[in-house]
Amino acid sequence: MAKTPFEELREEHTALLNEAQDIQSTVRALSGGKEASLGVSEILGDELEMFRGQLRMHFRKEEECLFPEAQRMISEGAATGDLFGRFFGEEAEDDMSAHSALSRRTNEMLEVTDGIADSGGSQDKARKLMALVNLIVGLLERHAAKEETLIFPMLEKSLTTAQIETVRSRLDELVSQQELIEKSGPYEELRRLGGEG
Repeated sequence: MAKTPFEELREEHTALLNEAQDIQSTVRALSGGKEASLGVSEILGDELEMFRGQLRMHFRKEEECLFPEAQRMISEGAATGDLFGRFFGEEAEDDMSAHSALSRRTNEMLEVTDGIADSGGSQDKARKLMALVNLIVGLLERHAAKEETLIFPMLEKSLTTAQIETVRSRLDELVSQQELIEKSGPYEELRRLGGEG
């Protein structure tokens, strides 16, 4: 039996949190020496790039596939109408803020990691990375807990089977598009975005 969109997103929360904790371990290794190791900073950079890509895709799934269906349901005057609409709107706005904060902190970590490679490493930068990764793990834990205990259960009870299938179709289409981009390479993606071909 196929997973529901909610099961898939919950599993992604777990995978993202595991990845963030792996990055935390790498940062500990980086800050363990007297000088930040260039080899470890390269590994960290690779881990962060992978994490950033996974995070972006997860957020796109929520923002482009799940939340629009919930907003449509609200605007059509579902049985839980006004109260649900106001509540979901506030919670979705808070969720978007969490997405933005996680993205900013991940980008900031990448910049600091690049700085280590450029400058030959420093303990100050390693300490900053540790503070940032700890913040990312905390934000991610809060994000996952809120969605899994509040937003997802509310949507699971409120969306119809047809609406959930619409979300599933959007998720499948988004994943297919991403797979096509990855197969075609960056030039093809730029060409497509530029309107060529």
